[in-house]
Amino acid sequence: MSVFTSQELVLDSYFGKVICEPNWKWSREHEPFHDYDFWYVWDGEGEVSLNGKHYHVRKGDCFLFRPGDLTSAKHNQQHPLTVTYIHFNTIDTAFPLVSLPSFVHFDPSEFHEPYLDRFIHVRLTGAYGHNEEAVMLLRLLLLMFERQTPGNQAKGDPARRSMNRVMMDIAAHIIQDPGHQHSIHDLAKQAHLSPRYFSLKFKEIIGQTIESYIIQKRIERAAYLLRLGMNVGEVSEALGYRSIYFFSRQFKKVTGMNPSEVRL
Repeated sequence: MSVFTSQELVLDSYFGKVICEPNWKWSREHEPFHDYDFWYVWDGEGEVSLNGKHYHVRKGDCFLFRPGDLTSAKHNQQHPLTVTYIHFNTIDTAFPLVSLPSFVHFDPSEFHEPYLDRFIHVRLTGAYGHNEEAVMLLRLLLLMFERQTPGNQAKGDPARRSMNRVMMDIAAHIIQDPGHQHSIHDLAKQAHLSPRYFSLKFKEIIGQTIESYIIQKRIERAAYLLRLGMNVGEVSEALGYRSIYFFSRQFKKVTGMNPSEVRL
């Protein structure tokens, strides 16, 4: 369990997304932080000193400054920093979350930036339930932050992890639109691979051939639609089958039942 999931987070009034001023800098090397600051770099170049350790910062870098940290920072005026900063505290101040790192570089595939923007938007608008939503968003961001540490990364070389993500995205695309007549050629093109290599990698990573996966997900969707009350003909048409007979035969081959047996 993430250390953050057991902590009650308390939002501070200091938060925002800002392009730092040309002469921007800070120095807390003699007066430490009194709260936490989740600090994410969207763009620009700068330098951060944290408890005596120096970092050259760039897009995707993220710091978790803690109470007691001694820090200083500056940036390149020709390429100023754009940052999101979120100050917060925890109810249990005796537990300073020291097991987490102070710095990570976010993998873009984490898709964390929309959550950063949503956090700022929610707090600025003050809509109904804004505090509860903002706390949940911050908790999610901190979980993503924790996931970036080496010990929590998926095993294997980066190229394999990248291929895994591609195949999982293709699989999700098929699940999202099971009635579409997916072709191996089009799916391979989406993955920027040849059809033959795509088919080999899909089976290796997902555990079944692309053809059987497409059929399985179409039949799973069919079973769900039947349980919702659609009749066999309607489901067959919705999922792109040219005949009820072929649909029924494929359904029984996959599930062991006739479609009419599933419909409630």
